[in-house]
Amino acid sequence: MNNLVDSTYHLRKLWRGVKKTILKYNVGYLVLPIIYLIVIMIVVPTSKEIVNMVKVTKMDSYTVTRITKEDKKDIILDRFSLTDEQFKVIVGVTLAEAEYNSYEDSYAVINTIYNRIHSKSWVKSIENKFGKDKGKSLYYQVISPNQFTVYQSGSYKKYMDDTESVGYNAIIDFLFTEKIMHNYLSFRSNHIKVAGSESYSLKGNNYFNVLLDENRV
Repeated sequence: MNNLVDSTYHLRKLWRGVKKTILKYNVGYLVLPIIYLIVIMIVVPTSKEIVNMVKVTKMDSYTVTRITKEDKKDIILDRFSLTDEQFKVIVGVTLAEAEYNSYEDSYAVINTIYNRIHSKSWVKSIENKFGKDKGKSLYYQVISPNQFTVYQSGSYKKYMDDTESVGYNAIIDFLFTEKIMHNYLSFRSNHIKVAGSESYSLKGNNYFNVLLDENRV
């Protein structure tokens, strides 16, 4: 408080001296308004509300931008270096292998394909067939010979353009978030039992062959 009083006193003293000089040389009409403005800016404290107002940006407002499935798909294509046609093949194979059963089944199948691009042995196997860096492609993992029977038979094609099913939503959700459901590299149909395998629905596939840390890319 004392600091404020001292500051006001010195400002007033300074102002009297300046004013006397201005009136002496008859330039008051030009300079006085400017001096008044400067004094007001110095003496009048800046309100806290004004400071806060300056700091507010559009990002501070709570706005929700909904990301559509198409938006997510575009991000997925870019992230995994896929063409639209390649993505359709992946969708068709995934839905066909999940036998169109449920969200969980499709999620588990696409998760398996994803695990393969992170497995040293699977990556090497695909690169031996298709060339360098192809092993890290979801598409080349899907079309590899003797891997997915629905691709070899062509039965996957009827699912390629399905964008409304829960299975398609599962594919989009998994590839967009990359949230892992399991670490398996292989599966068999639900009627083929494999020792130590795991299933994710009553009608779903049986998963086995765990991706070990030492084999992870």
